[in-house]
Amino acid sequence: MYTSFLATPALTAEVPAPEPALQLYSVPKPDREPVKILIIGSQAAVNTIIHSLHHHHFAEPFEWTQFLPTDRPIQPQPGESMRALVKYLPRQ
Repeated sequence: MYTSFLATPALTAEVPAPEPALQLYSVPKPDREPVKILIIGSQAAVNTIIHSLHHHHFAEPFEWTQFLPTDRPIQPQPGESMRALVKYLPRQ
């Protein structure tokens, strides 16, 4: 008995192309807009998020600031800390 392994019409429907990856840069240029990312939480939780983002190739841990003072307009809760990162998004 002969069996065909060619795709059937129902299986050959066009699959939408995935969206292109978002390009973020660590270096400023005139055609890039700065985007500031802030993480607020306990120092341990903040560092966990930073290392998770690094694992996903979002940013190197050294790109983040040191822990920021908590006397800024954005007030974290007692025991929380902040670190910030600036990435640059191409202007559209």
